[in-house]
Amino acid sequence: MADTDLHTLKRPHAALSWGEGGPVSDLSGDVYFSAENGLEETRAVFLAGAGFPERFNDDLTVVGELGFGTGLNFLALSQQFLRHARPDARLHFVSVEGWPLHREHAARALAAFPELEPLATPLLQSWPSPQKGAHRRGFADGRITLTVFHDESHAALTNMSFKADAWFLDGFSPAKNPDMWTPELFSHIARLSRPGAPAATFTVAGFVRRGLAEAGFAVEKRPGFGRKRERLEAIYSGDASEVEEAGFAQPAPASGDIAIIGGGIAAASLVEALARRGRTPTVFAEGGWAKGASGAPLGLLTPRLEAADRPHNRALLAAFDYASNLYRQHGWLDASGVLRCAEDEKGLARLQALADRLDDRFTWVDADAASQRMGVPVRAGLWMEAAGSFDPGTIVRGLAGALEPVDCQVVGLSRNEGGWRLSDANQATYGPFETAIVAGGYAASGLGSLHLEATAGQVARFGTDDRLQAPAAWGGYVAPMARGEVLVGATHVKGADAGTASEGEAALRQTASEAPLKLGLTDCREVWSGVRAAVADRLPLCGPSPDERFDGLWRDTARRGGVPASGVGQGLSGPVLLSALGARGFAHAPLLAEEIASALCGEPACLERDGLQALHPARFAWRALKRGA
Repeated sequence: MADTDLHTLKRPHAALSWGEGGPVSDLSGDVYFSAENGLEETRAVFLAGAGFPERFNDDLTVVGELGFGTGLNFLALSQQFLRHARPDARLHFVSVEGWPLHREHAARALAAFPELEPLATPLLQSWPSPQKGAHRRGFADGRITLTVFHDESHAALTNMSFKADAWFLDGFSPAKNPDMWTPELFSHIARLSRPGAPAATFTVAGFVRRGLAEAGFAVEKRPGFGRKRERLEAIYSGDASEVEEAGFAQPAPASGDIAIIGGGIAAASLVEALARRGRTPTVFAEGGWAKGASGAPLGLLTPRLEAADRPHNRALLAAFDYASNLYRQHGWLDASGVLRCAEDEKGLARLQALADRLDDRFTWVDADAASQRMGVPVRAGLWMEAAGSFDPGTIVRGLAGALEPVDCQVVGLSRNEGGWRLSDANQATYGPFETAIVAGGYAASGLGSLHLEATAGQVARFGTDDRLQAPAAWGGYVAPMARGEVLVGATHVKGADAGTASEGEAALRQTASEAPLKLGLTDCREVWSGVRAAVADRLPLCGPSPDERFDGLWRDTARRGGVPASGVGQGLSGPVLLSALGARGFAHAPLLAEEIASALCGEPACLERDGLQALHPARFAWRALKRGA
């Protein structure tokens, strides 16, 4: 990762001044859009300059952008897309922003363009946080997808892998923002462009003209907009040869039938992500939807908290952000906020450090403020605004929609030239399928060489006379329920046997007694048990699994050192995995499912390449080869 600052997980918000024509960057002294008519400038310089609306494809159009800013270019192109593209066409907009705007500033700027209000409102409602890394959002019933990378331009582009049909180069003027317009920038744009892709920009600076030309673009000056005399239009004249990219390959695009094994949040998230792309998979789930670990009486949506800015941490914070936004849109999340408490002084210091490194949805609250929010006496802690509680069954069934799974236990998974075939416990066979995705929890262990560790656990509903107003989490957790009840969780027992209900009740009462808040429990009204599935590093598995050829194909690369190249990508043709989600399946599954669906449908990734590598199933086989090299 190019950004080596491990002490913050967020990009700085843009500092703005406001003139008669709109926002001006305090950093560069440049305007975000023309004071004369910003929307008409966007339409003339970028949309018409890149050949829209004629350039919209019949299926998928991918547009890259440097400088998301207020989102004006995205909104103007979306408006044009909905007016002119085919009803079944889709638009994917990938943008970079190093200095993200506050939501309030973006709203103030976009208020100048009332005709965009129907599109601007949902964008502002799901406005990305300044958290570093990729942010995925969907609009217009899935027809329009936005991915914004919050990072410096070079670092962001290095972490991308797609082919753009057009580019909007809308960073601030090179004279005022020279750090962005580097030679490497133009090389990345070329790497990420289809042959014939146009790049439109307002600037005619000689450095930009030369940089585009050296990267393989044919560059021409065109009449400018308003007071600006000239602008640039460039066409990528390079070829479509694939550039070798470091890392393990992701699932290859596939148009055929898809089998999904699993009936919980991972499988349901895949169904939803594929349905938005017009794909209907076949799901195999013993007992139907929301069984096993996804069938608890209540769930707590909280992020995995880690202080360092590392690829897996960016990816999993992005997954939490995506899930929180998705559930809130559907009304499935009681977004009351959650208080993360510390069990000791060391934990307290860690939470205070996290409050400084995370974005402003995470704030440190002292004991008095925390107690007021919670409704019961509690210690100081980290208030997580986007977190909350939910009904797991409602979310699983809501994501799955009307699709009903095949009710069977899949025990066999094999592949031949015709595709993937599944067999169940009754020796019935299914298939062939072009793609097989193992999206089950511990019950799916063993399928496709998937080996998971089991940790059983129990939660319980207790009566209480206290009026808890929001959930709290520490080593355990507690969440308010209806009718004067609370849910207390969770035990952690190695293996798949959680123990008896009476043992679970006793352990959970002990957990509550050690909590950093004062809460009285009365009678126990229900005990529920489930099994979490994880792997050794406690990170999810997302991507194609290694097959029997992997070691032989990758051993020499492991011995030479460095990073393996995707050109050696054979040996990654096992089933696709979305598993090992541990205790945070509902926080991680929706975005990871979106990533798999994007890959299968030939769309830009929704995570940084470094993050995908950190979660790739091949990481364990690769580490084993490195140890034996």
